[in-house]
Amino acid sequence: MRAFILCVILVLAAAPALADMEGQPAVIDGDSLSIAGVVFNLHGIDAPESDQTCDKDGERYPCGFQAANVLGYMTAYQWVQCRDNGTGRDGRYTMTCFLGGRYDVGEKMIRQGWALYDRAYRIPAYQAAEDAARAERAGLWAGDFVAPWDWRQGKR
Repeated sequence: MRAFILCVILVLAAAPALADMEGQPAVIDGDSLSIAGVVFNLHGIDAPESDQTCDKDGERYPCGFQAANVLGYMTAYQWVQCRDNGTGRDGRYTMTCFLGGRYDVGEKMIRQGWALYDRAYRIPAYQAAEDAARAERAGLWAGDFVAPWDWRQGKR
């Protein structure tokens, strides 16, 4: 019995837990940030991949690069507070981050049309933000694009 309890303790100690954190973030891509060297995904959103392209007005443009730029502009010189949401399906940490303690960064990325709502998480505010962005043809919705989850599967 002691060996079993010791094994459980070692397994729990080996599985890192990420606590809430705050700081000035560095942008990794359109849905990932880093604070103090800890890289994490923004919870509940999926932005185009860094090398992903989209079409607008018959022209191809680097929408993944654009999404990262929007996130960078949004968070530049800002202090963000992030709430730990555990790990996502890809095994990476996920966090919900806020600007000024009240503006959800993920929701703003969706609302501006540069990220999509990940329906696996069932966040009503994110669904509403995506519906509004689509209706206004904001960001990605102004042209044609492949959803990031399909892009990663090779559907281009």
